[in-house]
Amino acid sequence: MQYYKKKYLSLAVCSLLYSAQGFAQEDSGEAVADAGTVEEVQVTGIRSSIKSSLDIKKNSVNVVDAIMAEDIGKFPDQNIAEALQRMSGVTITRNAGEGQNITVRGLGGDYNVTTINGRRMASEHSSRDFNYDLIAAELLKGVEVYKSPVAKTQEGGIGSVINIRTRRPLDFSGLKVSGSVKGIYEDRTEDMNPQASFLVSNTFADGTFGALLTGVYSERTLRTDAYQGEGFYNLDEEDWITVRQDVDGDGEFDPAVDSEYGSIIPGYVRYTNWQDTRERAGASLALQWRPRDDIEVNFDSLYSAYDTNGEQYEISFVTYDESWTPGIPNVTDLGFDGDGLVNALTLGDGAMAELLNTSRPRKTETFQVGNNVAWHIRDNLTLAVDVSHSASENTNNGDNRYIVARGFVDEISIDQSGGNLLPDITMKPALSHTSPFGAHYSYNSGDEIRDEVSEFKFDGDWVPLDSIVSSVAFGINYGDQTKERDSYSSVNPSIFSNAGALFENYPEYDPDMSASENIAGFDLFRLPADVLVAPRFDNFLDGEAGSHPAPWASFDYDKLYAFYQSISPEATEDLVKAQFRPNDSFSVGETTLAAYVQADLQSELWARPFTLNLGLRAIETTVNSSGFSLDPDAVRFEASDEPGELQYVGDESDYQYRMDFEDSYTDVLPSLNFKWSLRDDLIYRFSAAKVITRPGIDSLTAYSYMNLREFELYTSNPGLEPMRADQWDTGLEWYFSDYGALTGTLFLKDIESFIESGRNGSRTIDGRNFAVYSAINGDKGAEIRGAELTYQQSFGGILPEPFGGLGVQLNYTYVGSEYEDRERREAGLPFQGMPKNSYNAVLYYEDDAFQARLAYNWRGKVMTNPEAWGGPSWDADYGQYDFSADYDWTENINVSLSVNNITNERNWGYIERPDQVSHLARYGRLFNLGVSANF
Repeated sequence: MQYYKKKYLSLAVCSLLYSAQGFAQEDSGEAVADAGTVEEVQVTGIRSSIKSSLDIKKNSVNVVDAIMAEDIGKFPDQNIAEALQRMSGVTITRNAGEGQNITVRGLGGDYNVTTINGRRMASEHSSRDFNYDLIAAELLKGVEVYKSPVAKTQEGGIGSVINIRTRRPLDFSGLKVSGSVKGIYEDRTEDMNPQASFLVSNTFADGTFGALLTGVYSERTLRTDAYQGEGFYNLDEEDWITVRQDVDGDGEFDPAVDSEYGSIIPGYVRYTNWQDTRERAGASLALQWRPRDDIEVNFDSLYSAYDTNGEQYEISFVTYDESWTPGIPNVTDLGFDGDGLVNALTLGDGAMAELLNTSRPRKTETFQVGNNVAWHIRDNLTLAVDVSHSASENTNNGDNRYIVARGFVDEISIDQSGGNLLPDITMKPALSHTSPFGAHYSYNSGDEIRDEVSEFKFDGDWVPLDSIVSSVAFGINYGDQTKERDSYSSVNPSIFSNAGALFENYPEYDPDMSASENIAGFDLFRLPADVLVAPRFDNFLDGEAGSHPAPWASFDYDKLYAFYQSISPEATEDLVKAQFRPNDSFSVGETTLAAYVQADLQSELWARPFTLNLGLRAIETTVNSSGFSLDPDAVRFEASDEPGELQYVGDESDYQYRMDFEDSYTDVLPSLNFKWSLRDDLIYRFSAAKVITRPGIDSLTAYSYMNLREFELYTSNPGLEPMRADQWDTGLEWYFSDYGALTGTLFLKDIESFIESGRNGSRTIDGRNFAVYSAINGDKGAEIRGAELTYQQSFGGILPEPFGGLGVQLNYTYVGSEYEDRERREAGLPFQGMPKNSYNAVLYYEDDAFQARLAYNWRGKVMTNPEAWGGPSWDADYGQYDFSADYDWTENINVSLSVNNITNERNWGYIERPDQVSHLARYGRLFNLGVSANF
């Protein structure tokens, strides 16, 4: 990261020196208004924030929704993603209950593009997705979601383009100082943690130069209690999970016809207590200079460091027999439901319970610097240059842990007949940290992600005189992004399982077998007592009906590692410690060169004014992919002992090389946005555009391997072209007051094809013909169609006091989808991650000194995996209440209180049918109490 910091400083200095040459736009990423600008409104309260957001929506020629901060440090929610979910068409995914990623009109992940002040932001995510928990909400002025494009905006989002706006010093007059201190209380951890922020802004030289510095620091502890079930019986599945039983007690499973049963109890039953600590520090520096009326300079910078260090303590039960674990489980008793399926079972005679410790620390640093310079050459011509650089890094060279040990008790009962979502669990005796445990699996891994984005933009705005064309915008944009991943993982995490039986395959190691012990019929390395740690939690799954496992033990990993070293220090270092895996590492570079032109035509239709925005954006994209890969041209074969099968001459590793691939493609994206003022308060809109989403990073990584039995070659395909779509919007918007509107929009997205795995020709390798498989651009697409309805109303002047301070915000979104592929269409499955129905309701109250808001956010069920174990997996519908209030104690001092997830809702899902629960999680409530000062 030292490299990034040096680069940050040098870029900042260069940008400041460069900025003396000209004038910068107020915001390179702002919504496109009728005259090419957006009205800025000073916001101080809920209704003023609503007015500012409505002004942006109303004045924009394209379809835009916005959220603006009520005041400094008073973004509507503590988290950007959670604020965006209040918009129509937007839903979110959560990480331990905290909003992290968003879906817009049914499309998430790679389908959306995120910018900050109009510039792309690097992300520590290994895909194109953006983690919104990286940026503290206190640093923001607002967020805009572009649902229909204009030629000037960043391409790459079939779903949307989301632009995050930070503050500028000339937003204020003179000196402005503000700060806040808050305490964050988590009711499951019962911890109180600090959060603090500040802003200092001032203007100099008769208001021509300004500097603004903001900073924020927060700590959080989170706890999630969860259940997971994998593997279910379904009548239409050929390979369904079965339970087998030793009926006569002779230690052997009886013939399948007598002892094999379908089951509604999943093959794996697992419970998790996840405790996470999160620390975030962020800062932004903005400099703004207007030396003359026709010159302005803007320098922006943003820095964020975000560290999480979570531990998951898990207990797992296996309920079906596996070929690689003969005799597990030992089923001694069964219960059946009315359909003859197992709904209760007892594991006896040394029943096994596996303990798992999982951790995935996340240590990230992200920054962006940018300088925007423009010059009003004449009254009707402005030229601007924008230069920016962003970098992000997630440091992890093998810090992830996935540790499994086997414990044993006399009896375990799993009973799903009680009518609750979760089965009732009973262990006799309870599994204690003093119980016998044997070593089984120790997997260490990690991906170190580095991402850099550099951009150069030249933009022009021309206002023709005495013409129906009110403005013409044109420009050239250049972007260069490189995303790298270094992967680390254990070579053989099972080396110490089964009392070191696998050491037979590693004659170079000489393990000490003195710790080997027979436990419940298994030969295992018994863990020393100091490796086991007493339970670190209580009140597990509090609020969830049923009988759940008593809190269980966990591990001290350092002592476990030392135990492995006492058996074989060499094997521990070589096979358990994470090693660099070049075959799983990659570097993907993407260079884009875009040129655009757009024009606003203004006239009247039936005596009512309209604006027609016509645009064209042309982009050439060049992809470079580098990584260790099998070189098919170098491979040599010889006959194998297996008939009809080949084997390598030598070893497969002999043919692994650092491979480089390059390809390019070009897109021309037209766009049309029509805005017609039927009345001063009534607007009709229509938009049409061609849009793209670029292939996912994983699809572009360099790799190649062979299946020598089936004569198949699996390889990367950097020549993938983007997913392309045509989209349309039409809507009617009624702005009946400064704080009220009723709007409706219909939208349609026709996606031409998807990127999927498939046959990609054939290739001759050492004289043999191999079928080639890779990611390909399929020939079948899909259609997404939906509707958004929004109503906002302030009751000031309508209701008598004190009720005039009341107001409501309501919105509803419907999204439907249909695949062209007949098999997918007949399955009737929607897009992955897309809720068909969602709505939001906000009731607020505001008077001179007090304001409060009660919000409810709901989304329907979401399909999460069409090919899960047992059938499609779904997240059940989810709704959550949030509350916030603040009071102006004095003119300068404000106190605030907020509560998230007031009713302690659970998040759960299922496989195929709601009675096959695949996961359930409880996050608890979050309380935030603070005081802020503004001067």
